[in-house]
Amino acid sequence: MEFNEFCSRLLEKTDIVKLISRYATLRRVGNSFKACCPFHNERTPSFSVDANKQLYHCFGCGKGGNAITFVRDIENIDTIDAIKMLADEAGMELPKLSGENGKHFDKEKRLKLYELMREAARRYNENLLSPRAEIAREYLVKRELPPNIVTRFGLGYSLDQTDIIKYLEGKGYTKAEMKDAGLIEQKADKWYDVFYGRLMFPIISNTGEVVAFGGRSLDGVSYAKYRNSAQTEIFDKSKTVYALNLLKKKRRAGPLDYVIMCEGYMDVIALHKAGFDTAVASMGTALTATQAKQLKNYSDKVIISYDGDGAGQKATLRGLDILRESGLTVKVASIPDGLDPDEIINQRGKEAYGKILDEALPLVAYKLSILKKKYDLNDRDDKTAYTAEAVRCIKQLDNPVEIEEYLQSLSAETGYDIGVLRAQAKLYVDTDKPATSEPPQKEENKRGFFETFLLAAYINGKEYVDPRDLEEIFPDGFERNVVDSITDSRMRGLKDTAAMLYTDLPEGVQKQLPEIIDFDFSSIDSKADYDACVISLKCAKLEKKISELAARYDETKDIECLRESNEIRKKIKQLRELGGSK
Repeated sequence: MEFNEFCSRLLEKTDIVKLISRYATLRRVGNSFKACCPFHNERTPSFSVDANKQLYHCFGCGKGGNAITFVRDIENIDTIDAIKMLADEAGMELPKLSGENGKHFDKEKRLKLYELMREAARRYNENLLSPRAEIAREYLVKRELPPNIVTRFGLGYSLDQTDIIKYLEGKGYTKAEMKDAGLIEQKADKWYDVFYGRLMFPIISNTGEVVAFGGRSLDGVSYAKYRNSAQTEIFDKSKTVYALNLLKKKRRAGPLDYVIMCEGYMDVIALHKAGFDTAVASMGTALTATQAKQLKNYSDKVIISYDGDGAGQKATLRGLDILRESGLTVKVASIPDGLDPDEIINQRGKEAYGKILDEALPLVAYKLSILKKKYDLNDRDDKTAYTAEAVRCIKQLDNPVEIEEYLQSLSAETGYDIGVLRAQAKLYVDTDKPATSEPPQKEENKRGFFETFLLAAYINGKEYVDPRDLEEIFPDGFERNVVDSITDSRMRGLKDTAAMLYTDLPEGVQKQLPEIIDFDFSSIDSKADYDACVISLKCAKLEKKISELAARYDETKDIECLRESNEIRKKIKQLRELGGSK
């Protein structure tokens, strides 16, 4: 079967509505389904699924396509892995590839590596029964890991330097392929298993494939307690979350209240054993935006449960903002006495850890608790510095009610007047903006302020104004009459253009002129401000057009609406990139 034909059949067998329902709450609207987009944060649904055409499209971020592209993008995997994932669910076997298709996806190599790693994991697991694996079995008993947990996580043991090489060669794999999988290396013309003598933790992708291993030293003399696979064709640690495959399985049984993010393999395993089976771990301590996005597919809330030592706290602070920026609600379980989750459960019981989860601090509260440790609040200078940093931290919140509550608490804590703290918070709203961002405006009438500034700048003869911009932004109405009158008076060589407006414009709209003519340029009067206003208004007009196309598509299902909205979105992107380059 040709590859394209296989993909067509796969799409026919895949119910895109059922598929997307795993990641978003769909609501039927006529002949289609709508939802808040799973690819970006939004409050008003702009994500549409056409059950008849088996296609989806978001009018907000522009994502669109079929079931294959959806799985590829939502799971952050390659196209061939998305095809394989859907094929496994549909009970279809991937065809052999050759020529350009095979070259493009590098399918044969990738699938061969998956098979090799699956065999390696099987061999390592079998090795636990070997007489030579007594040290590994003793470790598992010491950590009180029962057989069902060992099986659930596929734990294993590497006996020596050559066992895995001989085993895999017996299965038809070459040393070059083992090296490509990150299993072996060569030294002084001898090949060896890079994990020999270690307890093995298979790392399984969200598509269910063994992609790498973590190995824990058991002899107490190795230079590193843990060793992880190097990056390979099928493994990128920045895009991988340990135990995500188990989280995915649990999510299919129903919604998850939260995900627990840990540091290490044993923390995750200990939590699962104790019944906290939504625990996962980042590959190392540094969370990435890709990992955060993967977590959001399973729950909107994440509790970070890193170790209580200094390194764990630093890792927590780095991860907090990454998770928050991905639209997740973040809390932090503060683990006492420098312990890790596994130690808490072993020493104090699972009830003690459950209480730690219940008392997890919201993101800002945790940041403030860490920040407070840096300062002596009995020292005036330290208290001032702490307060300034605390207010800046609080301003990261989106909810004004939460901001007010934190400012009230900070006022009680420091003794500073709440009015002073509110003023400081307002200051950060203005000064935290980059120079190329939107200029200052009256919050209650943002669009009106932009438009007023542009007209006032033109009336007052500011050199940075380009009349062509104004003709595009103001196609009709009062503003266009103002622009045309000014342009005409200047072409006639008249100097007092403001006075001419009272002559040229109808008496009924002249009452709007004083606000424009007497505009205060003290806070906004530069080419950068002008450019920001122009770009903002042009983008707003284009975004309105996209909304109109979305409504038209819901009524007509005309695919041309999707094409046109994508073209408009490209224009918006170009405008914003232009603004950022000035």
